[in-house]
Amino acid sequence: MTQQLLKQAMTVSQILRIYGKRFRQIQKKYSDGHTGRCAIGVIMSYYGWDGKESALESSELLAALFALRYAGIGTDLIIHLNDSGMAFDEIADYLDQNHESANSKS
Repeated sequence: MTQQLLKQAMTVSQILRIYGKRFRQIQKKYSDGHTGRCAIGVIMSYYGWDGKESALESSELLAALFALRYAGIGTDLIIHLNDSGMAFDEIADYLDQNHESANSKS
C-alpha cells in the first residue's frame, strides 16, 4: 500500500530524478535487458516493468504512457531529449521548466 501511495505522489520529473538513479542511461531502446534504461524505460520500470523485451504489450508501458499524457508530455519529446544525450536529471529539469503540468501528480 505504501509503495502504491508513493507511486501516486511522484511526478514524471521526480521519477526520472529519483528512480532513474537505479539505472544506467542508454539510448535508442527502452532497456538493455539488465540495468540500462532510457527515460521512458525508467518510467516503465517505476510502474513495475522488469526490463524484458515484452514491454511493447505490457501494462507498465501503458501506465508510463498514461503518466506522460496526464502530465501533458509527449513521448516523442522524452525520446528526443534522452537520445540527444540529456541525462535523466537534465530531462527532469527541462520538464520542470517547460511543462508546468509535469509538476502534476502522475
